[in-house]
Amino acid sequence: MERERLIEMFRSMVRIRTFEERVAKEFARGRIPGAAHLYIGQEAVAVGACANLRPDDYIIGTHRGHGHLIAKGGRTDLMMAEIFGKRTGYN
Repeated sequence: MERERLIEMFRSMVRIRTFEERVAKEFARGRIPGAAHLYIGQEAVAVGACANLRPDDYIIGTHRGHGHLIAKGGRTDLMMAEIFGKRTGYN
């Protein structure tokens, strides 16, 4: 695998971790309703799986699906809005 691709994959893992740490912090502060099922520690799974998908491929996540969405290029602002229960989220 090319060096640039590996760097891109690493950045995606860091992006997932950073997002999940923010979710954990906001949940601990009581700002997120319901439960927070974090993806911390599984970043490479989503990045590795999504690295071989085409842009038009679908992927279905579980209750810990934030990592897959981010690894596939999803918008973290929309995902965060979704987690906060805002209308501006993905749903």
